[in-house]
Amino acid sequence: MPELEFEFSLKPDSDPQLAAYVVKFSGKSIVWDDETGSDRVVGEIHGHKLDLAAAIVDGIDQSLLLDSVCPEMSEFSQTAFGEGGCHYLQEMADGSLKKQECSGLVYINEITVDPDFRGQSIGSALMGKIGQMVDVEDSIIALKAFPLSPEYGKRVPEADVERVKRFYERLGFAHIGGEFMVKQANLCDTIKKRLAWRKDRPEKEQQSQSEKIYV
Repeated sequence: MPELEFEFSLKPDSDPQLAAYVVKFSGKSIVWDDETGSDRVVGEIHGHKLDLAAAIVDGIDQSLLLDSVCPEMSEFSQTAFGEGGCHYLQEMADGSLKKQECSGLVYINEITVDPDFRGQSIGSALMGKIGQMVDVEDSIIALKAFPLSPEYGKRVPEADVERVKRFYERLGFAHIGGEFMVKQANLCDTIKKRLAWRKDRPEKEQQSQSEKIYV
């Protein structure tokens, strides 16, 4: 993989009624191009983070909120959520699965990689940055695993569709219907480290308190 730099921007939705619950994010992966003597954008990612918990507390209907962001997200909600709201299955210590309610949704609208740089893990690197740049804890990450056609109206080859699906499967995404895939955001490396730190914290604090007593 080439040496990459990343730029991310986050801003509230331009609609005042959505701004309290919807944040738009954009990210770029950049390399230095010796031939032109300038930076070159080789990958981009765009999406939305929805604070579903805040919207519910404020009495905002979840379906209406999702419908208001973009048509694709409305289609996703009909496939994934049904009438039960946002949930994900969390694997417990005994190996069983427990249904957990999501406080947020991170929806990736688009991820692109420069054709000259494909196959160099640039897409994976961009996806890996999501957990660092966007607050994804207790959320699910969702997307439509269907590649964009380079020519408008031209059908995408099935081999390209399968390639894209395999790419997201390697990143931990699971199929939920249609072309949609989801991933529990707490499986992201950044969040797993944070949760591991919290789990270990009480024991360390207790040990610290004992040491103070005996000093």
